Amino acid sequence: MSDEDFHENDDWDEEDWERFLQKADVRNAKYMELFETLHNHPDCDGLIAKEMGWDHKYEDCDDKNESCDDCEKIDECHTYEISQIFNKSIEYDEATERDIEDVKKITAYKRSYGFCIRLREYFKNNKGIETDENARDAITAASIVPAKIAGGHGMGYEKDSLCGNIANCKRSLKNAGKCIYLLEIVRASASFPEDEMNILIGEAIKVEREVTKWIDELRSKIWWR
Repeated sequence: MSDEDFHENDDWDEEDWERFLQKADVRNAKYMELFETLHNHPDCDGLIAKEMGWDHKYEDCDDKNESCDDCEKIDECHTYEISQIFNKSIEYDEATERDIEDVKKITAYKRSYGFCIRLREYFKNNKGIETDENARDAITAASIVPAKIAGGHGMGYEKDSLCGNIANCKRSLKNAGKCIYLLEIVRASASFPEDEMNILIGEAIKVEREVTKWIDELRSKIWWR
């Protein structure tokens, strides 16, 4: 979707947001790769900005303002509008104390976060983190589940962001399924007691169900379609 398409249509659905998030993933990966390569260079920021295409931000701006907030054309600016959406899609790192308390009330978040902690502790105590790659990957997938729910919550529940919230939660659901799959591989390897692995897989399935329920609840709030 082009910047022009976005500017003309502020009524994005889940698929629009998913395409946007995929594009953001690519850009984030590119940024991290550039940073790893250039972080010791004296002009690191300038080189990264050029490679990312950020150096031309004000080239077509007649006002040449220090800040977009000072510009009278802010409501007509594609660059500013896209940057605001990118800001909405960031993870929950900048959450306030009230935000954190609010997201803890979401059952899917609470269950997935608790499960992630339990899974990490289980494999840590049983040396799985050190010896089993699938166990480590299962922990990673489990940690993404609450992170994406929190990220979606941070985007909000209004018309312009609710479908973005849902798109984030769909990524949460995908990682819940990935965690289950990886735990099943770990169970098949017989490296850990089968009864204990069955319990962990059962808990992971409950997390997946809660995330599905949360997505359904969010979709029920879409009144304009």
